[in-house]
Amino acid sequence: MKTNPEEPHAKTQRRKKTSASVKPIAPWPYCVRMILLCLLALLAESGAAWAGEVSVSARLSDVTAAVGEQVELQITVQGTQNAKAPQVRVEGLSIQYVGPSSSSSFQFQNGRMEGTSRITHTYTVLPQKDGTFTIPALAIEVDGKKLATEPLTLTVSAQAGGGNPAGGTANAQAGKQQLTVAEWVVPKTRVYVGEAVPVELRLYVDSRVKWRPLQIPQASGEGFTLHKMVLPKQWENSITEVTRDGHAFDMLVFRTAITPVKDGKLTLPATDIPIVAVVQQKRQRPRMPQMPGMPDMDALFNQMSMNVEQQVAVRSNSIEFEALPLPSGKPKDFSGAVGQFTLETKAAPERVRAGDPVTVTAVVKGVGSFDRMQAPVIASEPGWKAYPPSGKFTADDEVGISGEKTFETALIPETAQTELPRISFSFFNPSTEKYETLPGKRIPIVVEGAAAPASTPGTSAAAASATPAASPAATPIPKANDIQYIRVDAGRWKVDFAPVWSQRGFWLVQLVPLAALLGLGGWQWRRLRLGDGAARRLARLRQAKAEAGRVLRDKKTPTGAFFDAAIRVFQLEAALGDRRGELEPETVDAETACASRTLDCETAEGVRRVFAMHGELRYAGAGAGGASGEVHPDQRERVLQILEQFEKSHA
Repeated sequence: MKTNPEEPHAKTQRRKKTSASVKPIAPWPYCVRMILLCLLALLAESGAAWAGEVSVSARLSDVTAAVGEQVELQITVQGTQNAKAPQVRVEGLSIQYVGPSSSSSFQFQNGRMEGTSRITHTYTVLPQKDGTFTIPALAIEVDGKKLATEPLTLTVSAQAGGGNPAGGTANAQAGKQQLTVAEWVVPKTRVYVGEAVPVELRLYVDSRVKWRPLQIPQASGEGFTLHKMVLPKQWENSITEVTRDGHAFDMLVFRTAITPVKDGKLTLPATDIPIVAVVQQKRQRPRMPQMPGMPDMDALFNQMSMNVEQQVAVRSNSIEFEALPLPSGKPKDFSGAVGQFTLETKAAPERVRAGDPVTVTAVVKGVGSFDRMQAPVIASEPGWKAYPPSGKFTADDEVGISGEKTFETALIPETAQTELPRISFSFFNPSTEKYETLPGKRIPIVVEGAAAPASTPGTSAAAASATPAASPAATPIPKANDIQYIRVDAGRWKVDFAPVWSQRGFWLVQLVPLAALLGLGGWQWRRLRLGDGAARRLARLRQAKAEAGRVLRDKKTPTGAFFDAAIRVFQLEAALGDRRGELEPETVDAETACASRTLDCETAEGVRRVFAMHGELRYAGAGAGGASGEVHPDQRERVLQILEQFEKSHA
């Protein structure tokens, strides 16, 4: 076999050629860095500037639409990104703001890099009735410069392409018809100040539209108070299908009540009801190139529509009210309530001892302004002490103008009684336009206790004290004895020479000092025992006082517990100051506490005030001040100051 001597050399040349054909590639980060350096140099040399003046424009995605067919409104501000979205409101169009979008772009021109920025505010427009609508020029202020858009026109037809509504979409119906309507419904527009009038906010939605309420409407105004608007949890079951102007609507009612607080002309303003409805929206897509022999795809796709959820605000009408002032001639015990009411009274227990509380319950039922109502008046009669009442309202309706309000009052008889004081309730009846007073029945009661002694008619106290008391029979004064002579006879005495110690009388006499010694020992033992008991009593009282003090210092202590602890400190401090150790803390009242030490007039009055406040909380309940709530800081500080002054006083 022959070999070619040039073959190895040829292979070597091919390998060299192949190696020479592979060129090294520069690493890409180096190129990027070079480009960035060039850009930075260019910026440093020429600087960047934002080009163009600030301008504003507005456009609609379509200038024609059908009732219930959604179109898009865009407001573009060129040259800035800080323009706020203007408010757009047109009667017959539901216009909702979607949100902003901003963009920026850069370009080189004449060796300079110029930039442009813009912000676009997008709105959805949902026609509610047919016709021609004009979106007016919208004012926008940018950096102190006022700009305005050009007016836009939208033509709305009553029928969308001849199609029939189906699947819950909001197509239009033939004829003049709105898809949604809202209105206030009131029983009367002439009312009295303080009169609670039920009102309804009714919403009508085309029955062929699929929709749902978004939230409870928020209404407000001047010169009146509006009760909280209510909507049942199962609102779907509250929808009623009604016929309005010959068309079928779903009706949903929001109930509330209005109470004027001043006289004159009042306006219940128009209110927006937000809902979510399924509406038709045209599909907008980029224009496609027209292919020979193919149909126009843009026209085909743009005629198609899709169902989308759209938030709609349905605006109601406004209503004028005339609020009349209450007439003159108010009863002295007028409760402030306006409406129609009845009164029921009862008391328990019906047999008590003097000083024990009796709970009087008054129930006011009817329709009216329960929130302005004060408790029935209990006549002030001798021998009774009344505490502030507590009130509890139970509503019979959703709004809270119908129901019953229960008042409980604690009465304490101070003397023997046979019946409770008179109870009456006065209110203004707007139906009769007169004040009415309801008397409560006189409730019999048995109060056990000693009545004040009655003096005999015609006999004064001075005459009674001047009448001498019958004296016992006079005892004859014994006649003084005359001078007696010394007796020398033994008389009854006998002479006895027996030893004294053997006589019984001697030992009887010795028992006297022994008994005295035993008595002295017993007295000393009792003294020590009493001293030890007094020490234990003082220690027990001081410990109880320290525990009550900890409750007072706790800022989370409720009002009722705070005043219980304050009274406990007063009682314990008075018992500690009793030197005889006979005063029990539980028996200490306001007067006993003031008499237990030397107090100035201001401190004594403060002690009595604290005891009175404690009594009100104890007998009046939470409605008179809120025994379960927190103590007001100023009230806490005043009570603690009175306690400190009481402790520093000398017993």
